Amino acid sequence: MITPDDLAAEDGLGLAARIARRELSVREAVDAAIDTIERLNPHLNAVVDERFVAARAEADRMDRERPEAPGPLWGVPFLLKDVNLYSSALPTRFASRFFAGATPRGDSTLVRRWREAGLVILGTTNTPEFAADFTTEPLAYGPCRNPWSLGATVGGSSGGAAAAVSAGMVPLAHGTDLGGSIRIPAACCGVFGFKPSVGLNPLGPWWEEIAGGLDADHVLTRTVRDSAAALDLTAGPDAGTRLGRRPPPGGFLAALDAPLAPLRIGVTVEDAFGRRASAAQVAAVEHVAELIEAMGRRVEPYGYPPEAGGGAWFDALWTPDVLHLVRERAKEIGREPRRDELEPMTWALLELAEDLSALDHLRARLAMTAAAQAIGRSMEGLDLVLSPALSEDPPLLGLLTFEACGRDLGRWIERGYGFAPFATPANLAGQPAAVLPVTVSDRGLPVAVQFAGRPGDDALVLHMARNVEAAVGWQGLARSERWMREEGQTDEPMTSVE
Repeated sequence: MITPDDLAAEDGLGLAARIARRELSVREAVDAAIDTIERLNPHLNAVVDERFVAARAEADRMDRERPEAPGPLWGVPFLLKDVNLYSSALPTRFASRFFAGATPRGDSTLVRRWREAGLVILGTTNTPEFAADFTTEPLAYGPCRNPWSLGATVGGSSGGAAAAVSAGMVPLAHGTDLGGSIRIPAACCGVFGFKPSVGLNPLGPWWEEIAGGLDADHVLTRTVRDSAAALDLTAGPDAGTRLGRRPPPGGFLAALDAPLAPLRIGVTVEDAFGRRASAAQVAAVEHVAELIEAMGRRVEPYGYPPEAGGGAWFDALWTPDVLHLVRERAKEIGREPRRDELEPMTWALLELAEDLSALDHLRARLAMTAAAQAIGRSMEGLDLVLSPALSEDPPLLGLLTFEACGRDLGRWIERGYGFAPFATPANLAGQPAAVLPVTVSDRGLPVAVQFAGRPGDDALVLHMARNVEAAVGWQGLARSERWMREEGQTDEPMTSVE
């Protein structure tokens, strides 16, 4: 037997090891995860669609047909994000009312690899409409709430995934990262979030690249080792891709145990516009820098080049993807969306995309290339860059939304990027980047730092994160475990977002 508290205490590798030793069955692990979701989701709204009956049947079949040597994450409960990837098990609705009634399409390459590795998909997680916001408060599903404080944002756009992992529903969950969408929610919810180098995890067969190569899909986890193990299962190109990267010999999980090489690490607490992060974020970075120096590694000041801040051209890279999805859906169902089927934020993004010319899009691609080159030059002689994950504590629900910014697109974009300015450079440059929680703020919310490496140095970023994880001794589930025992009660009242 496994209790919900046992489930919350195990990472994916630990849970799979217990299954492999026959200490528990896949069905018991799946039942514990479903029980936890059913108990906590009314408070968190992290999971928006489920396949519990099918997952239990799948678990029973796996127990009957158990392989001689189960894989490292075989039998572990898992959740997909409701965007980007497709699955034969559940429809992908992009958190949009215009996609209500969408049907399963088949498995994307990543989904197929997860399922072949023995992960058991239980459902899909909450996300802003088309993953296009820094907070997870879609009108289609309602706001997702933070297990550390129900009134605080979970970030976006993989907010449901972060909340589910943080609360102990599952050990790991799918996330996407186009401008920080894995790392921002990971920082808000006190879990580990890793964005691989562009092209390391495949996006096919329906996509090869998303938003001009800004996006990378992976998982959010409670431990660095789970992220590395998951990457071992999925990394590598799919058929026909032009952008694929090969994983290193020996894999990512094994690389975590290698001796830490001599490193030079640049440290910054200012974004590309020279804006300094809040005191709590700065203190976390300074503490981690001291830990790294104590490991015998060199740290030195670093500054982002101005190009790393992006600009108006950044939105020209990804808004056409939203327009494409809406037009394809309209073609599929034979009509255009009604005004009430898309959020005001989305209508504004569609208008922006429709006004773009081919030359505008080309200029944006060239600007992204220039930004990537500037970031690369700024890291010459450095192995990694250490920065805050966010510029401030996660704000209350309702404060990052399009409505809160008076439906002014410019204000909304400025507020979102101001909250998470350290995320975008890694997307522009195609870099691997990891967000690791290291402490809590005066408000009792997680505070995280970010490591970014050169494209292709995924193993190094994970290795550094693992060493800091061990040095910090992060106990990120302590509050979530207490929260679960108290049936969703926190030290502060639930904050209304009405």
